[in-house]
Amino acid sequence: MRLLTGIYRPLEGRVMVGGLDTAKIAPSSLYKGISGVFQKYQRYKMTLEENVAISDNLAKAGLDQAESALREAGFEKGSIRMEDMLSPEFGGIDLSGGQWQRIAIARGLYRVNDFIVLDEPTSAIDPIEETRIYKQFQRLAEGKCAVIVTHRLGFAKLADRVVVLEAGEIVDMGTHDELLSRPGKYADMWEAQAQWYERKEKEL
Repeated sequence: MRLLTGIYRPLEGRVMVGGLDTAKIAPSSLYKGISGVFQKYQRYKMTLEENVAISDNLAKAGLDQAESALREAGFEKGSIRMEDMLSPEFGGIDLSGGQWQRIAIARGLYRVNDFIVLDEPTSAIDPIEETRIYKQFQRLAEGKCAVIVTHRLGFAKLADRVVVLEAGEIVDMGTHDELLSRPGKYADMWEAQAQWYERKEKEL
């Protein structure tokens, strides 16, 4: 994903975007319109609003957009204010791992984009609750290109195409239904995880 978004440059081979070699594209042009949510996210010693808006400091979208992104990410503010410092070292407060990950998701939603990459974006969130977040992602990704990397398959059934990787190799590809219709890695993983999502659907 870091190669795809231009954060890393390939040591061998090429990454092509729109027929152009990313090694020959100015980073500012490559990053424009791309948003990402990664498993390894930053906890900035800033206010809640700044922790969201830092993903696109040129947007000047303002407080309302930051609050909207937090709501879309399922972040429950409670008594936390947008101006609260998220750092005990500077007299502020700290958050749980799940809350921080929702802030990371909100950053990805806040940034104006037409291509969004989600790399294990809900690893610190309960696998049942992640289904609700993925449905929000699906709605927000309408009309855009979205790529998600995950070991948990709640979102896979909503994807247009699923690529199954094992030991660094592509072992299968197709829609959710196509992959379930034949024996393979995906069908085995879905069977092992299906109870989480089936129970949630019954509750909803």
